[in-house]
Amino acid sequence: MIHATPATHVDLYQLTSLVPHWDADLARTPVVLTFFSRHLPVDAEGRPARGFLLWAGLRRCLEWLAQARFDEPRLETLRANPVLGPALRKRPDLDEALARWRFHGRVLAPAEGTPLWAGPAVTEDDAPLEVDGVHLTAAVPYLVVETDLLSAKLIETPLLSLVNAMTMVATKAAHLVRAAGGRDVLEFGSRRVHPEAAVDAACAAYVGGCAGTSNVEAHHRHGVPCLGTMDHFAVQAWERPGVARHETERAYFAAFHQAWPDRSVLLVDTYDTFGAETGIRNAVVATGGRLAGIRLDSGVTAESVREARALLDALGATKARIVVSGGIDAAEIAALRGAPVDAFGVGERLVTSADAPVGVGAVAKLAAVAGRPTMKLARGSDQATLPGALQAWRGPDGDVVGTADEQREGEPLLRPVWKGGRLLGLPTLAETRAHALASLAALPPERLEPRPVTVRVSRTLEALVRRLVAEARP
Repeated sequence: MIHATPATHVDLYQLTSLVPHWDADLARTPVVLTFFSRHLPVDAEGRPARGFLLWAGLRRCLEWLAQARFDEPRLETLRANPVLGPALRKRPDLDEALARWRFHGRVLAPAEGTPLWAGPAVTEDDAPLEVDGVHLTAAVPYLVVETDLLSAKLIETPLLSLVNAMTMVATKAAHLVRAAGGRDVLEFGSRRVHPEAAVDAACAAYVGGCAGTSNVEAHHRHGVPCLGTMDHFAVQAWERPGVARHETERAYFAAFHQAWPDRSVLLVDTYDTFGAETGIRNAVVATGGRLAGIRLDSGVTAESVREARALLDALGATKARIVVSGGIDAAEIAALRGAPVDAFGVGERLVTSADAPVGVGAVAKLAAVAGRPTMKLARGSDQATLPGALQAWRGPDGDVVGTADEQREGEPLLRPVWKGGRLLGLPTLAETRAHALASLAALPPERLEPRPVTVRVSRTLEALVRRLVAEARP
């Protein structure tokens, strides 16, 4: 079942600025809208925080395009809006157009799970592409959408929401998985974001290499492997008046192991992880040493993990795994590199990408109007945009972004995924994950490390930029 997003997930200015275009009979003008990032994510000090972008969200974007509608209650909301309502009452044909709106057009995109780069544009000779005070950035687009002006306005905001959030999480997940060095990373972040965002984050984290999620809805809708241990709530809820807490803890551990004899990963730090009759000792006694593992959720250090491993082994639970969680991020994973950790449960630091928490800076800009290339010049800034319908090619020397009508060597990355009103087929989520992991594994390590990057622009696209900048001179 496709999860749909109402068409009113749009900024009001998209609708108010549409009105003059409607009045001028321009709403059906064909346009090209390009979705891209200007640079790789940075931390709070402006330093590179990621070495690449892992594209995620394509399936969700296309699902939104297939299902988005203005239903009658939402149309009534628009009609009642003090700004937009009077304009719609004066323009019943626009009101009717919104009621009948369905997305049509053509969408091109790289395969979901493809690593991408963004940064200052350079020529094919690696010289900075700066023309008459216009400083350009370049990137392989996430999406190139060929549609009409009305549709372009309606899709920009919701698709950017999906691209920014899901690519942010997939990219963060991939960096955490690299830091874990082959040990499992589990996505535990549902409590830190909106329930619907949690589902998207679970899918994106899975694409990025996480072994699974704690989120049951993501498992139901999308088949993401659902994993988990137990919670402090469960241990505390087993307390009984007049019974010592170490006894109720042990009793709950025994009950949990009886219910899940092959999956009893027990949370041992509710009271005292290393106590004489609590925590790890209770977990081993309650299960006869047959527990599947323990989870450490507080005060996790390399020393505490080693102490836990030594205690488990001394008590005969040599096969018990150790899962750590509780504010884990890349730095904590790095600090535990030599410690006997079997898996990392990462929550808020993954789903909010806490070290680079403003998405991936994805924007959407017009690249052509009525068949004519256009670009945002933004003189004196780094926000100028590449004009025209684009294509990008990947080769052994990196990517080159050029015009859609060029013929070049290398793998063309932008392929049709939607035409007219029809989805052209997508791989499964598991196949997308496999593509992402294989693509990252094939890259040299230096291309994955956080660093400044540049992106090459073809000579044909460079010439188009120079022509448009020249034409815009007063």
